[in-house]
Amino acid sequence: MRFKVYLLRRRGRRLPWREVQNGPSYVGDLRTHSVDVGGERYTSACLHPIGSPMEQPPVPELYEPVLTGFSTLAFRLRGFERVGQGEGAHSVVQEWHVETP
Repeated sequence: MRFKVYLLRRRGRRLPWREVQNGPSYVGDLRTHSVDVGGERYTSACLHPIGSPMEQPPVPELYEPVLTGFSTLAFRLRGFERVGQGEGAHSVVQEWHVETP
C-alpha cells in the first residue's frame, strides 16, 4: 500500500516537528519482511519506490519496527536504522511518521 514517510530522527537524534514538516518526505509502498543477519532473524519495514523495482529504497530499512501510535490519518513506527558499512556500522533509533500521500 502506498504511504508517505517522514523521518523523525537524524542519526538517532529527535528532530523538531517543524523541521520534520518542512523537510523531505518519501512516497512508496510500505512492506514488512524477515531478514537473516548473522544467524539472527529480524523483522524489517521497507519503503519500496514506486515505478522501477530496481531503484534503491529512498530511506534505510527500519529493523524491529514497533507501532507507537496511530490516528485516523497517520501512524508512527519506531525501530532501528543501520548507519555505516562493514566493521564501522552501528544502529541508531529511528522513527517514521507515516500517512497517506
